[in-house]
Amino acid sequence: MSEATVESAYVPYTATFQYAEYNFENSALELARSQWPNYDDQHYLRGCKWSPDGTCLLTIVRGAGMHVMELPADLYTGESVMTSRPIVPLQPAVSVPESGLIYDYCWYPGMNSGNPATCCWLSSGHGGPIHLWDAFSGDLRCTYRGYNNVDEVEAAMSVTFSADGQSIFCGYKKNVKIFRTGRPGREYVEYPTSHQASCLVTSQAQPGVVAIGTWKNTIELVSQSDGTFRHLCKLSGHKGGITSMAFSLDGFRLYSGARKDKEIICWDLRVPGRPMFCVPREVNTNQKISIDLSVDGKWLVSGGTDGKVQVWNVTEQTYPSVHMQDVIVCHRFVTQDLKPG
Repeated sequence: MSEATVESAYVPYTATFQYAEYNFENSALELARSQWPNYDDQHYLRGCKWSPDGTCLLTIVRGAGMHVMELPADLYTGESVMTSRPIVPLQPAVSVPESGLIYDYCWYPGMNSGNPATCCWLSSGHGGPIHLWDAFSGDLRCTYRGYNNVDEVEAAMSVTFSADGQSIFCGYKKNVKIFRTGRPGREYVEYPTSHQASCLVTSQAQPGVVAIGTWKNTIELVSQSDGTFRHLCKLSGHKGGITSMAFSLDGFRLYSGARKDKEIICWDLRVPGRPMFCVPREVNTNQKISIDLSVDGKWLVSGGTDGKVQVWNVTEQTYPSVHMQDVIVCHRFVTQDLKPG
């Protein structure tokens, strides 16, 4: 995969597909389902992420690799979804038997099913380099290799693309390594960190801004351009190591969650001295419990170790007074009040 190919492949997503209209304000409708048998090696889902164009889902299954699930074809008709619609069984369109424990993975941000060159994802696993996989064929396109101080290949604990897809940020024990997407191999620049970079996220609205979460309960914001870095600020407030983060659409807010920490914190990056507000969730283990925002930035969603999914409307929340509005209530969804940080 040449550098020229990658650079010309990035196409900002446009409304290529016509989706049906959904109304999830008051209820949720199960559209499709996929499951893996529970054999002696105990297959179970470890995570899933929508592709940037919304046409498929990338899943990670313990002991069974990575799988790409396509959205059911009838959802492209543009018609409203009926409550009597049958549940569609999902089958993997592409499967990659990645061996060992997968630490992190992410889609190429310019992924568009109409342009096969953009259809790929990154993964990083135990004891190996970072892999770039083809989402159409399941083939390995290339690898990116980070080395430690004794010239041994080191596994990245976290990976993410830059907003334009031209760089790859990888979190290691004592630094963040940055690769050029179009130049696989071992060429990279480093940004030193005091602790292991457990979680990385880049801002789509503020190009060059990167949030680095660590196992030492802190988040560092840096600005990156032309291979140089500038420290912006450090955020402290979590009780455990950072496991998941998400920028708001305008880039002014950062949501973060941590292990063994029962609060998601919203940070106002314009005034980063203290949390804007916190919302509660049940996280009493070291598991990575993900958080995410809906595509319109309205809904903040998180699971919990209690088996519940919680959804908050965060579009009208302002500091310091925060109120809950229009919270989804449905089967296995629960309401929670927002509270000041």
